[in-house]
Amino acid sequence: MKNICNMLTVICLGFMLVACSAGEMAQYLPDQIVTKAVENDSDVNGYYMQADFEVFKGEEKIDDSTLEQWLDNESNQSKIISETSNGDTTMTLDDGEKTILYSSIQQAAFEIESSDIGGESLVGQKTREQVEDGLELARETHEIELIGNEEINGFDTYHLKATPKKEAMMQGVEEYWITTDHWFVVKSVSTTEDITVNYVVHDLEINPSFDENSFTMDLPEGVEVKPFEEMDQTEETTLAEVVAATGQPILTSNAYQLDSVEQFHLDSFDRTEVNQEFKKEGRLQFTLTSFESPEGEGLTTGLGKEEEIEVRGKEAVFMDDIIKSLVWDEEGFRYSLLIHNDELTKEEIMEIVENMEFVEE
Repeated sequence: MKNICNMLTVICLGFMLVACSAGEMAQYLPDQIVTKAVENDSDVNGYYMQADFEVFKGEEKIDDSTLEQWLDNESNQSKIISETSNGDTTMTLDDGEKTILYSSIQQAAFEIESSDIGGESLVGQKTREQVEDGLELARETHEIELIGNEEINGFDTYHLKATPKKEAMMQGVEEYWITTDHWFVVKSVSTTEDITVNYVVHDLEINPSFDENSFTMDLPEGVEVKPFEEMDQTEETTLAEVVAATGQPILTSNAYQLDSVEQFHLDSFDRTEVNQEFKKEGRLQFTLTSFESPEGEGLTTGLGKEEEIEVRGKEAVFMDDIIKSLVWDEEGFRYSLLIHNDELTKEEIMEIVENMEFVEE
């Protein structure tokens, strides 16, 4: 899940690049374009944009969202409003001193001092860092070519295509349309197996004039801004305490070092989940999540390519696509094994699960 979450963040927040003229761009090789794209100096002091992105699994659309973003580098202020097709809304506001995050699903807003996150905007500087990392990765893992100059929604753009050097790579073909004046990505298409993400900017203003209302947040009536610490409901616990609280034994792995056990309540699903993190030689290997088996819900996640298999004599779903995981139900609980060490093979993962034992007290 982590990979798709990182890909969508990079795509939906846009790329801030270095300015040059259309005539100059024609003189650059694709690798030189990428080099310039990750440089930090820019004549862009801020922008406002509206964008859409869609996520497809094969021919089926599984996500459809809109995005508005305001960014003022001079005052270090930024705001993002994102809304899904079913009306779920998230808002993030950084006024240079405090950062507020709101979620309509949680019906809650949380606040943190900007200095507590290193003095960087959650939606400004971090976006550039993600872009730099993505472009640097593409330079190493993809063959980048110039397709040509195209007009996209009224923007004169430079079209790049990145093709994986190896067929077995997680990341597939990526295409970017970058404006010729400010090097801003106004369209992109990224493909990973049968997952395709389309991103397109419809409205873009570079260095606009912001007013006193640009960086404010209108929260729904009754929503109180709470300290950020209250957002994390995670509590440290032990397996013995979990067994005592649920009255049921819980599976664990004795082949790896149990590094931590945490539990948290998800209000949106009205359930308590328990996370066990396991390490080997100091490196995080996998997380085992367990919660009461939901009634009427299948094992499928709907993300990426899934395979129905059998483990511990139970039906299970294995995925090695966007994320690598194994999900099954046993003794009234649903277990989800999320793999952090990508070197673990399917056979090794199944062996880990087969050798798990119940803690009964």
